[in-house]
Amino acid sequence: MAEQILFNFVERIVSDLGSYALSQIGLAWGVEKQLKKLETTMTLVRNILLDAEEKQENNHAMKEWQQRLEELVYEADDLVDEFATEALRKKVEIHGSKRREVRNFFSQSNKLTFRYSMGRRVKDIRLRLEEVLTDMEKIELAVQVVETKLQPRGREETYSSVRSSEVVGRQREREDIVQFILDLKNEQNVSVISIVGMGGLGKATLAKLIYNDLRIESHFDHRIWVCISEDFDAKRIMIKMLKEMEDMNCDNLELEILLSRLRQKISGKKFFLVLEDVWNVHQNEWFKLRDMLMVGYGCVNILVTARTQKVVMGTVLEYKLGCLTDDECFSVFLKWAFDEGDERENQNLVNIGRKIVKTCQGVPLAARTLGNLLYKNTEERDWLSVRDNGLRAIEQTDNHIMSALMLSFDEMPSYLKQCFAYCSLFEKDKIIDKWMLIYLWMAQGFIRPSEDNEELEDIGESYINELVNRSFLELNCTVPNRDSYTMHNFVHHLAEFVSGHECLKMNPATKSIPERLRHVAFDISSEDSTSLFKLNKLRTFLCFNEKTFTQRYPGLNQTVTSSFRYLRVLQLSGNTVEVPSSICDLKHLRFFLIDTACGMTLPNSVGRLLNLQYLHLQVQCSPEVFMFVLPEGIGKLINLRYLSINSTYIGLLPDWIGGLVSLQRLRISIALKLRSLPEGIQHLGRLRYLEIRGCPLLTTLPSGMRHLTSLEELHISKCHALSISDADFQGLTSLRMLTLCDLPMLLSLPQGLKESAATLERLQLVLCSNLTTLSDTIECFIILRKLEICQCPSLLSLPEGIRRLTKTTSLLLLRDALS
Repeated sequence: MAEQILFNFVERIVSDLGSYALSQIGLAWGVEKQLKKLETTMTLVRNILLDAEEKQENNHAMKEWQQRLEELVYEADDLVDEFATEALRKKVEIHGSKRREVRNFFSQSNKLTFRYSMGRRVKDIRLRLEEVLTDMEKIELAVQVVETKLQPRGREETYSSVRSSEVVGRQREREDIVQFILDLKNEQNVSVISIVGMGGLGKATLAKLIYNDLRIESHFDHRIWVCISEDFDAKRIMIKMLKEMEDMNCDNLELEILLSRLRQKISGKKFFLVLEDVWNVHQNEWFKLRDMLMVGYGCVNILVTARTQKVVMGTVLEYKLGCLTDDECFSVFLKWAFDEGDERENQNLVNIGRKIVKTCQGVPLAARTLGNLLYKNTEERDWLSVRDNGLRAIEQTDNHIMSALMLSFDEMPSYLKQCFAYCSLFEKDKIIDKWMLIYLWMAQGFIRPSEDNEELEDIGESYINELVNRSFLELNCTVPNRDSYTMHNFVHHLAEFVSGHECLKMNPATKSIPERLRHVAFDISSEDSTSLFKLNKLRTFLCFNEKTFTQRYPGLNQTVTSSFRYLRVLQLSGNTVEVPSSICDLKHLRFFLIDTACGMTLPNSVGRLLNLQYLHLQVQCSPEVFMFVLPEGIGKLINLRYLSINSTYIGLLPDWIGGLVSLQRLRISIALKLRSLPEGIQHLGRLRYLEIRGCPLLTTLPSGMRHLTSLEELHISKCHALSISDADFQGLTSLRMLTLCDLPMLLSLPQGLKESAATLERLQLVLCSNLTTLSDTIECFIILRKLEICQCPSLLSLPEGIRRLTKTTSLLLLRDALS
C-alpha cells in the first residue's frame, strides 16, 4: 500500500518538473539541466514503484529500501515545491508592477547564489536517488532467490443455503426487498435490485434470506445463485447459470452455443438470479450479460450484492444496508459466545458482553468475531480485557472484519487510498466537514488537475462521492444545510492501520512517535509533546477543538514556524493566538486555520504565503474587547481558493479582497460590526460560493455582485437590517442554489433573479417574516427542482405561475407559511 501512495507523490513530482513554469525558473537560475536530470531519475523511480509492492510484502530488505526511497521522494517533493513557489513569487511581483524588484531578484549576483545553492541541492538528491536505485538491483537479485509467491487476498466463495432461524435481524429488510420484487411490473426483460454496504454487514446473509423465501421460490420458474468474487465476466456467469440448470460441464463451449442453450432455457420463463459479491464491473461486460439475458421472451430479476453503490447501470432499486441495533448485535454475540442456554448460568459475563458489543457498532461480523473469541471462556478477567481493549481485541483474533474491509481497500484506486488514509487524523465519531477535508487533501497534493481543466474542488467532491459509494464515508444528516460525513469505527480503524507511520493522533495513550511521521493531530491532554517538536519534516499540524493549546505551550507559534518549515497544513487554537511575523517562512503552507476564543494578531507577512489555498479565521469574543483589521497582505494571496471569516470583531472588509483572483468560496459569518461589503468583490470572477450569515448591521449588498458570473451558491441569513432591492442578484447567470433565511426586511423576491432563470435549481425561503409575495419572478425558474418555504407567515398565497414549474420535484411548505 505504501508504494501505491508513494507512486502518486512521484507522479506529481514528475508532472511538476515537466511544467512550463518550472522550466522557466530553472532557465532563469541556470539549473535547467539539473532539473531535467532529476525528472529523468524520478521517472525511473515511478516505473520501479509500479512493480515494488508485491516484493515488499515478503522481503525485509525491500521494506528498508522503500523507507530510504520514501525519505528522498519527500525531500525531492519539498525541493520541487520551492522551485514552484519562486515561480509563483515572480508572477506575483510582475503582476504587482514591481519590475525593478524582479530584475533585482534575478540580478547576476542573486542568480549565481541561487544557481549554486539550488543546483547543489538538486544534484545531491538526484545522486542519492540513483544510489538507492542501484541498491534496488542488488535487492532484486536476492529477491529472485528467496521470494515466495504472493497469494492474492482471498475472497470466500458464498453459497445460497441458510438457516433462517439462526439469522438475527434483517426481517424488515427482507420483507422490503421481497415485496418490491413481487410488485415489479416487469416492463423490462431484465430488472436489477442491488444491496450495498461495507464489508461485514451481512449482505450475503440477507441475499440468502431473500433467495430462500417461499414467496420468491413460488414466484419464479428458476432460481440461480452465482458468486462473483472477482472480475465480472459475462460468459463465466452464463456458464455457471447453465451448469446450475443442466448439471453438465460447458466450460469449453463457444459463446454462440452457450447463448443458444441459454435462450432455450429462459424463453418464456421467469428467472431469479443472485449475483453475490460483485466488485469490478466493466459496463461493456454488464451490457453483454444483459443482452444475453434479454433473448427470447423471458423475465429475469437480478439481485446484486456489492460494497460499492451504482456498481451496475439500470438498477431499479439500490438498497443501502444499515447496521444492526445494539440488541440485535448482542443476540449475535450471545449465539457465538455461549452454547444455547449457557448464558443463563453466566449472568455476570452476559452483563459484560452488553458493553462489549458497543464496540461492534452494529456490525454483525464484528459481534460474531468477538463472540467466537470468548467462546467457552468463563474467565471474567478475559471478558473485561476484551471490553476495555475494544477494537484491539478484534485485532488479536483471525480478524475477519478487518480482512473484509481490507478487500474493499485493495479495490480502491491509488489516488483514493492516500485520501482515505489521511482521514485517520480525525477523531472517531467526529463529524467531518466536506470542504475542510477537500482542502486538506488539496494541501497535501492528493488532488491533481485533470486533463480537461476541471476545478480541484470538483475533483475532490468526486473523491468524496467515491468513498461514500464504497461505504468508507457516511453522509451525516444531523447537521442541517451542511455537507458533512462520519466514519464507522471499523472503517476509521482501517484508516489508522493503512496510514502506518505517516499519520498519528497524539493523545495520552501515545507511547512513541515514529521518526518518519508526516502528519499529526495533537491532543492537548498529551503529556509528552516535546519530542514532537524535534520532527522537522512534519507536513500537517492539527489541534482539533482545543482552545487552551497555545496557553499550555507558550511560544508554541514561534516554535512551529521555526521547527516545521515543510508544513502544508497548520491549525492554531487558543484563547489568544499571536501569529508571528515569521509565519512567512512556511513557504509550503496551503491550509491555515486559526481558532481562538478571545483575540488574534495576524501580521502583514501572511501575504507572503503564496501557496496558501485555505484560510479560516474563527474568533469569538466581544467586539468591545478587541477590534481587528485584516492585514492588507492577504490581498496578495493569488492562490487563495477558500476564505472564511467567522469573527465578531471584524468591522470592515477591505476593498483589496478583489485581489484574491483564485477565490472559489467566501464565507462571512457572525460579523456583528460589519456594515457593508466592499465593491472590490466584483473582481472575484471565479467565486462559486458566497455565504453571508449573522451580520445584523449589514444594510445593502454591493452593486459589484452583478459581476459574479461564476457564482453557483448564495446563502444569506440572519442579516436583520439587510434590504434587498430588485436590482440585487442581477448578473448571477450561473446561480444554482439560493437560500434567504431570517431576513425580516425581505418583502418579495427581487426581479434581478430572473437572470438566474435558466440555472436556478433550488430555492429556500426560511423565517422571512415580512415576505408577502413571490411576484412573477418565481415562474421564470424553468429548471427549479426544489422549493422550500418555511415560517414565512406574511406569505398568504402562491402565484398562479407556479404551475409552470414542471421540473419541480420537491415542494416543502412548513408552519406559518401560507397560513
